[in-house]
Amino acid sequence: MHWGENSDGAAKGKLMSQVEIQPELNFLSELYVQDAPQARLLAEYPSSNSTETEFQNRSKYIIHDPFPPPRRELIKVLGPHHLMCCWGRRLDVTSEIAPRKILLDHWERTFGMEGRPNWQPFAANGDCITLFPHESLAATHQVIDPEVNYAIHSKEVIAKIDCPQADVLDAIVPPCIVKLSHGYAGLGNFMIQEASDEVKMQAQLTAHWPDATLVINSIIGNVTDDFGVQFYLRRNGSIVWLGLTEQLFDENKRWRGGMFSDHLQTELFDDLCRMIEPAAQYLHGCGYFGLVGIDILRNESKQLFLVDVNPRLTGISPFLMASRIFARDLGLSKGIYQASCQFSGSLEQLIGSIEEIQDAKVVVLSAFEETIGEQASTLCHLSVTSDSQGRNQQILKQLLQS
Repeated sequence: MHWGENSDGAAKGKLMSQVEIQPELNFLSELYVQDAPQARLLAEYPSSNSTETEFQNRSKYIIHDPFPPPRRELIKVLGPHHLMCCWGRRLDVTSEIAPRKILLDHWERTFGMEGRPNWQPFAANGDCITLFPHESLAATHQVIDPEVNYAIHSKEVIAKIDCPQADVLDAIVPPCIVKLSHGYAGLGNFMIQEASDEVKMQAQLTAHWPDATLVINSIIGNVTDDFGVQFYLRRNGSIVWLGLTEQLFDENKRWRGGMFSDHLQTELFDDLCRMIEPAAQYLHGCGYFGLVGIDILRNESKQLFLVDVNPRLTGISPFLMASRIFARDLGLSKGIYQASCQFSGSLEQLIGSIEEIQDAKVVVLSAFEETIGEQASTLCHLSVTSDSQGRNQQILKQLLQS
């Protein structure tokens, strides 16, 4: 049934959204298997500058990943493995490095056997659901045509969607924001407040991305909220609502996680659908199907503005899916996702500490264990869900200061 319809399908008094809600949905592969039943999730980004991955985009489908490149454990372990959490078992997952058994066991205890993904070693045959088009993978083995996929990953797409958004400028006029066309997670964005900011940006572009296409936008003022909204776009163009999170950024304006509030999922649904539907219509017209993340700002007047479109699984997707399950099944209404946390101890110790907590659900979404000096340390992405954000912050503080 669609939100806003009676059980007999009769619409209520006003025009209602045709965005479908599936409260019983648990894992993302339950949606993808309907549209790509023979595919598997390739949970790795390619790189156009790192030598640490076999997935290279050097001559086409250039991705504006950061300089210096991320550490190997970030691009080969933490990133890929956390996208496998809450994927489910309906379709396989693949990557260059297997997730550790201790992590898979933790997910199984948290979500049940259906929440334990079936990992397979990467092989360059078979259909792959990709996060970004891959130069090293045959186009016939990517479920979304890579030429189409590259085009819709450009920041230039935002202006083609018929909904409120920032103005596109022809030249850099402070204050404004400049985006590299194929950056991600805010890593290719430059806030230009004064002329010196442009000088610094141009120096970086000259050194690293001299040929990059730039998108220049006006600044949206009086922003009170930054929402990451997720939905699934079916091959036939219909839409499944997944939910929203409030985005978190560090002091350098780089994305570092998000928060979940159960009450916002219904309170903001109607307003957000007015942004979801035109985005879905445009992407469907391009031939895309799959998960979509859109970023939406809200100002003091409660106006909404589309500021980014990400046609792929995003960093917040596993946390959002876990939060849905905990809200529905356990009544836990508040969640927080913190990326790249440092735990003083082994992964076994971290999971042991987490699973002793009685009044919340804490999930290690991915982890990389290393030795610093003689002490084991674990770099991890964590999801914490309870009945209050205060309790979530308390749990994080206790775990990360132990």
